[in-house]
Amino acid sequence: MTHYEVLGVSADALMADIRRAYLRLARDHHPDVHAVDGDAAQADAAERMQAINEAFAVVGEPDRRSAYDATLADERRTSWAPGTVSPDFVPFDDGIDPEDPAAEHDIPYGDGSPVHRSLQVGPVFLLVVALLSLGFGQLLGFRPLTALGVFALLATLVAFVAAPVYAIMRSHITTRD
Repeated sequence: MTHYEVLGVSADALMADIRRAYLRLARDHHPDVHAVDGDAAQADAAERMQAINEAFAVVGEPDRRSAYDATLADERRTSWAPGTVSPDFVPFDDGIDPEDPAAEHDIPYGDGSPVHRSLQVGPVFLLVVALLSLGFGQLLGFRPLTALGVFALLATLVAFVAAPVYAIMRSHITTRD
């Protein structure tokens, strides 16, 4: 049982919370309070109070607490077995992020509908046509084929810019409807 468990606080509790827990437990478990109940109850209370005092002596002082936390972390790491969850793993917390309150209202952009395949493949197809037309037009010395290659290259540049812009505009329009 850790000192935090003895005091009934979490490991990331503030010093004020630790002190309040210690005072509450000391009032409840002090041996003088249980003197009326008999020797057995008083002995149990004395034993419990000793554990509470020891826990507060370690966790209630910042330097000793940081050393104790490091010891607990080392114990967790050494007892970790491969194939199990790491002791340092922190699960996803979907609560409010205190560092970014605006992230609470973060919603996906668009309706999630996929972009048509021609918008994804079209610019690449135009680039291949442009390079082949330019290459064969220069190789054969056929100016109309070279001109077609230059025109396809310009269309490729426009398509590589226009396709993502269209996809973003399309998703923006569908979310407002």
